[in-house]
Amino acid sequence: MIEDRFESIRSFVVVAQRLSFVEAADTLRVDPSTLSRRIQRLEETLGVRLFNRNTRRVVLTEAGAIYFERCLDILARLDEADATISSLSGEPRGLLHVTLPVTFGQRHIAPALPEFLTLYPQINVDISFSDRFVDVLEENVDVAIRIGKLRDSQLIARRLAPNRRVLCASPDYLNHYGYPKKPKDLEKHNCLIFSLLATGDTWHLSCGDKQVVVPIQGRIRSDNAEALYRAALNGCGIALLATFIVGEDLKCGRLLTILDEWTSPETDIFAVFAPGRYIPSKIQAFVDFLVQRFRGVPYWD
Repeated sequence: MIEDRFESIRSFVVVAQRLSFVEAADTLRVDPSTLSRRIQRLEETLGVRLFNRNTRRVVLTEAGAIYFERCLDILARLDEADATISSLSGEPRGLLHVTLPVTFGQRHIAPALPEFLTLYPQINVDISFSDRFVDVLEENVDVAIRIGKLRDSQLIARRLAPNRRVLCASPDYLNHYGYPKKPKDLEKHNCLIFSLLATGDTWHLSCGDKQVVVPIQGRIRSDNAEALYRAALNGCGIALLATFIVGEDLKCGRLLTILDEWTSPETDIFAVFAPGRYIPSKIQAFVDFLVQRFRGVPYWD
């Protein structure tokens, strides 16, 4: 009975966060009709309607909004209790929800998971790959990997590694179209554009005290850095890419750097997680593992 009630509360919270039964069902990995029945039973038990819903939208009622706040507090206290007991037990355990940026996650964290799971046999990992901004607090994520400037001052952040970016192209492209001698020359080249770049269709470069903003244009634009990397390898243009993507290709000459004296602003790669009086040992173990793995000069550099 207690387990059923907890399941109902958990289901209600996820629906309230997503404001979509379909998205919530996907998160909980249940059928939408099953989720709908859970919420209906909960409403019948409480004697109030928690959501106003039609075919297009789901909205919390006034009672639902109040209940949502109380349920969040209950789940937070339960997580704290779990963390306290887990820390006393000495061995990290439980299900760890992690969200990763697609390219960095697939290239540098996914390959490390077998080692992590061997070190911590009581931890299971649920991984989501996405380049969208994931709200750690709202989406019940234990650890998120973020690249660049952090927006969430309320979260705890651990720096994992620097994120260096370089201008690069394939030897075939440069032999055919020539090597840029100065930043302004980039305006005449086919540049591979990352559509999620905060600076838009410009590259910001610096050389000592000199700073320039270069407008760029090109035939390929993508919100996926891996796609731009593949295009650069195949001679489609010049790209501004992170060394965690192109490090190996630079070492073996498949890609060549250009305008080496000009650099793009360096950012950092972080692991972020929610603050609390007690940090669950599963979170602490995972973050410590990543810090150790990427310490010093990253292996891709």
